[in-house]
Amino acid sequence: MKKILCIIFICMFVLSVAGCAASSNKTVVLPPTRIGRSLEQATFGNKYTFASAFSEADVVARIEVGNWINEDTNIGSSYYEASVLQCFKGDIPQNFTLIQDGCSSGTLKGYPLFTSGNEILVFLNEANVTDVVLDYDSLYWIIGAYTTLFDVVYDDSGNRYYSDRYGILGETIHISTNYALQDEIFTEIYSNSVRIDSIVEEMQYSYPYVFSENDLTTLLEGQ
Repeated sequence: MKKILCIIFICMFVLSVAGCAASSNKTVVLPPTRIGRSLEQATFGNKYTFASAFSEADVVARIEVGNWINEDTNIGSSYYEASVLQCFKGDIPQNFTLIQDGCSSGTLKGYPLFTSGNEILVFLNEANVTDVVLDYDSLYWIIGAYTTLFDVVYDDSGNRYYSDRYGILGETIHISTNYALQDEIFTEIYSNSVRIDSIVEEMQYSYPYVFSENDLTTLLEGQ
């Protein structure tokens, strides 16, 4: 009996190890580059404020970028798997396809391509399937490109913050506490951001506005 139990335990252990190995070997597909061969200066007819971006977006959500899927160099777009971590407005599938402006032939200045693992807060609209060549379900695009997104960052204790890379949307947000001005916390979250994605340091983001999760969530839920 003991021998049988021992054999069963060994089999279960082997299966468990095999399962972990399979999980750890899951393929991660990265974009062919983070910065395109040419850099383009973006021009926007509509400069969004926080209020107007929230109003115009079909969906406002904290998401995680997954595998790079493909790109369309003719229209300058890249496509990614993405998953919703928290939705503040609208209805969107848990897993969807995210469209980003830019591709390997050219990216917007200061706006590198996403990569697997990026966590961002974005203002999205559902794409018209006639606007894209690729035949994917649940296609969404960021309404203001880099002007309507926040990087999701963490301090050493795991507290979540929302950082505005460029200060465009952040300057229209009426939150009294800007953690970009608190050196100790800002140093922590900036260091953690670089550790997670080295492009942060390469792009030399200044992050002029950093808001706590509680403050920004309260604002979002009050819209």
